[in-house]
Amino acid sequence: MALYLKAKKLDLQAGDYLKVLLNRVDAENESLSPGDKVWVTTYDHEYICTVNITDTKVESGQVGFYSDIWVGTHLTADSYVRIELMSKSESVGYIAKKLEGERLNEEEIAKIMEDISNHKIRSAEMAYFMATMFSPGFNDDEALYAIKGMVAAGEVLDFKDVRKNGDLVVDKHSIGGIAGKGITPLLVPIVASFGLVIPNTSTRAITSPAGTTDILEVVMPVNFDGDQIRDIVAQTGGVLAWGGNLNIAPADDILIRVEKGLHVQSYQKFIISIIAKKLAMGISHILIDVPYGKETKISEPEDIELVSDSFIKLFNKIGIKCHIYTRNVIGPDGRGIGPNLEMRDVLKILENDSEKCRELEDAVVAMTGELLEFAGKAKKGMGENMARDCLDSGKAEKKFWEIAFAQGCKEKMSSKDIKLGDKKLEIVSTKQGVVESINNKEVVKICRALGTPGIKEAGIYFNKFLDDEVKKGDVLMTFYSTALRRIKDAEKIYDEDKLFTYSSV
Repeated sequence: MALYLKAKKLDLQAGDYLKVLLNRVDAENESLSPGDKVWVTTYDHEYICTVNITDTKVESGQVGFYSDIWVGTHLTADSYVRIELMSKSESVGYIAKKLEGERLNEEEIAKIMEDISNHKIRSAEMAYFMATMFSPGFNDDEALYAIKGMVAAGEVLDFKDVRKNGDLVVDKHSIGGIAGKGITPLLVPIVASFGLVIPNTSTRAITSPAGTTDILEVVMPVNFDGDQIRDIVAQTGGVLAWGGNLNIAPADDILIRVEKGLHVQSYQKFIISIIAKKLAMGISHILIDVPYGKETKISEPEDIELVSDSFIKLFNKIGIKCHIYTRNVIGPDGRGIGPNLEMRDVLKILENDSEKCRELEDAVVAMTGELLEFAGKAKKGMGENMARDCLDSGKAEKKFWEIAFAQGCKEKMSSKDIKLGDKKLEIVSTKQGVVESINNKEVVKICRALGTPGIKEAGIYFNKFLDDEVKKGDVLMTFYSTALRRIKDAEKIYDEDKLFTYSSV
């Protein structure tokens, strides 16, 4: 049986998922429940949607389309659509099998990934699937099948010989968990300056004050499809793009949204996720940044080897060479936190400004040096010198703007052009000592209160940073936002004892 209902546009946003709203009478007549998957057929398209149910927002005989979905349907208010319950996917049986402790084969996992990519299974069922990564967990074969299944369900890019580079395509990826995303926007142009091909894609903020994409779009467009990315790489050797517009490993993007709702993350999940994305991007050599420390994703030192070995083993199975870069993190990556503040720090380093964040520069130089050596572009022990020379000579800045203009930037900006929030508050110290650590989680809380990443001018600038000596009354940091209310909210959250750890002078 199918329902034929008149379309109605709702003044509501659906968000990440395709959803329709049915009147309870129609839903009960067809034995539909909230969360059920249905085929929605219009005159020219067919969609898989999740059912929501209401007593008041649509009448019997109507189907409500959320406003952000309505735009893409080309429907009018007098259009009729067909609603039909989807039969339960066989993937659900495979998920149940995994929950019972059995191992899945390649075909079963591929089917799960395909159905997740096509929205054929519900969020609850995906959450159960995510749970199996904790218990009973995936063995190496199942992890490999998950990677291949994610990749097969989407687009695969190829950068071989795009710039006479043969099979050599490099990239860097961090497992995240650190406030401050200035490393990648600096590393990519340095690496590309040496003739290497580095097609880097990044994400928007999930749990951080700003994602790499959020800071890049302060000065350049970042939204491209696969063909456009290949053209940009062909022109410049590198790209700094948002990965969200690409259909690469689409099941992973959906699972990330489920994972975010669950507020949990397994090592196995993010390892599979990263490897799938890099396989889909055609990478041959990858440097994985594995920060560890009290407030990071890897808080226990004994887990470093576990995560590192898993990356190397699985990357090796799919033919990608992997280099692990580990570092003990005791604070943010950079003094400026928030989209505009972070981009200002990036530009100051590229400009070799006297007020540049030397701590961020040193981190970039060390990481880039190891990638240059790993990719065979620098001799052992020479990578850092080459990376620093590239910055000091201005070659990195030139390549950065070459990439930016290839991506559609219209005008070069300087660090002085970056606007910060017109409302600010200087925070002074009530203590003294040397800054030993800065709590990343507290930084995130404060920045979110200030309005990041949505308000690009908002954030924190650390006037005192790691290893700096602090006296009572010194300005520790400056809050920026566009509204006094947000400044006050951040001030309420701020706790010097939680944010800073001092050692004696």
